[in-house]
Amino acid sequence: MHPILFSIGGFTLYSYGFFVALGFAAGMFYLSYQAKKSPQIISQDDLFNLLFWIIISGIAGARLLYVIAENRSLFRTPLEIFAIWEGGLTFYGGFIAAALAAFFYIKRKKLNIAKVMDLLAPAIALGHFLGRIGCFMAGCCFGKPTNMPWGIVFRDPHSLSMIKGIPVHPAELYESFSNLILFILLHLYNKKKHKDGLAIGAYLTAYAVCRFIIEFFRGDYRGTVVFGLSTSQFISVFVFIIGLTIVYRVNRNAENKI
Repeated sequence: MHPILFSIGGFTLYSYGFFVALGFAAGMFYLSYQAKKSPQIISQDDLFNLLFWIIISGIAGARLLYVIAENRSLFRTPLEIFAIWEGGLTFYGGFIAAALAAFFYIKRKKLNIAKVMDLLAPAIALGHFLGRIGCFMAGCCFGKPTNMPWGIVFRDPHSLSMIKGIPVHPAELYESFSNLILFILLHLYNKKKHKDGLAIGAYLTAYAVCRFIIEFFRGDYRGTVVFGLSTSQFISVFVFIIGLTIVYRVNRNAENKI
């Protein structure tokens, strides 16, 4: 793959950083467009303030969980902790931190949490879709060796993949395209009238299942919690329960109002 897009003089543009930034930008533009069509949910000013806190907390949380669960050696070289453009962000760490920041901001602004989170759900999937392409280009989050015809081979010496020269599962693309499908489905779902909270509940449930399964194809060190589950699989179990609980409670509350 191509972990480095280009270098000019002392400047190097890394694929990972570029696509992660592109993912954030795409999510922001998508949300801005959707918010303009639904100003009753959130104003543009509130949206961009919310996005500021989501981005800052998301990046910090994603890096922190990566360092804790997968690369504690970075604690010995603290300055390298900030070199996120070279790779090393864990989605769940960023998602949890961003979700907490979003929750407190929405509560402080007295906005409808369910409506705002439903609006955010497709954007999260869209940004994640592009971010995982950055992983694929950089070679991080690589898959296990495979004999499948769609196996890919990392050969670039700058690749972050620890398995080079033999076919491996394109685990990054498995997750990237599962997020693309989630984005399309959630976008279409939000265009229809639905119970508030179902979109974010469906996203959490569906993504947790996808992530839990895809983790079995990963070849990089994922950290181990219990029963041989990786850190992300362990978190996926709780995310799935939370998503399912949201869907159940939304439907139950709707039935009680009938």
